[in-house]
Amino acid sequence: MPVLKIFTNLPRDKIPSNFVNRILPILSKVVRKPEENFVCMVSADCSLTFGGDSTAPGAVANLESIGHLGPSDNKIIAKEVTAFVDKELGIIGDRFLLTFYDLQAHNVAKNGLTIG
Repeated sequence: MPVLKIFTNLPRDKIPSNFVNRILPILSKVVRKPEENFVCMVSADCSLTFGGDSTAPGAVANLESIGHLGPSDNKIIAKEVTAFVDKELGIIGDRFLLTFYDLQAHNVAKNGLTIG
């Protein structure tokens, strides 16, 4: 169950209401997992600074997945997700930080059961 968490200093009213649904096809393509497996959340109005500038739009994101992450995969994912965030939220690439976490199945649970 891949999870994308985005934390941004944008106000909630600047985030399209369907943003989390519209990013799913991108995530599905680049992580190579079905859309229905993804969880995506956006937390707006966060206190955030990049190098002391807390006024310009910015975001920090984490992508967690069991597999399908690694050096070559992450380059593709970073490019696609950054482009989407820039286009949809107006957050330019140097104000968007994306980190990756390749999880082990026994460290993820849903419905009271671990995945592996």
